[in-house]
Amino acid sequence: MTLTIAVLLVGVVAIGIIAGKLAKCSGADVRKRFLEVTPDYTAEGLRNWVMHYPSQARRYAFPVLFPLDLLFSTTLAGFLAVASIAACQTLHWARGWLWVFAIFPVLYGVCDIVENILLARLMFRPTTVTDGSVALAQTVTRLKFTAVTIGVLQLIVLLVSWLLGTLVHELR
Repeated sequence: MTLTIAVLLVGVVAIGIIAGKLAKCSGADVRKRFLEVTPDYTAEGLRNWVMHYPSQARRYAFPVLFPLDLLFSTTLAGFLAVASIAACQTLHWARGWLWVFAIFPVLYGVCDIVENILLARLMFRPTTVTDGSVALAQTVTRLKFTAVTIGVLQLIVLLVSWLLGTLVHELR
């Protein structure tokens, strides 16, 4: 399992770097990843952006959202889930309940994929950019951030618990 965690972590870093470099080459607005990072845009503003910068919008959808962000989110979700479960195993917690620690990482991955689908649709069809479609995408983005934050905090707490347990055991 250690090798799996290491490979996933390397994948997260490598894909993140590649996605960042490709986003920079795709235009100033795409470089900022404004739709995924700051979900405070308006339907009118997004519609105008897509209509005035269609090539940036297409490059935002492909390759930034698909396949790179898809690969990043699945790799990060996998890393958080596998590392959390591995940490629980080292703490000798009941094996029947370990799956619980994959819930928030998996929820993050699902939300990011749904967000990417919603955003890609908006990038290719300015007529689909409505108050409702933007509100839905922004809600999914906020849920994604909540899920990944909980997933990361969960892993940190598990690792600190393991570290403290190891220190206590060594001091005995």
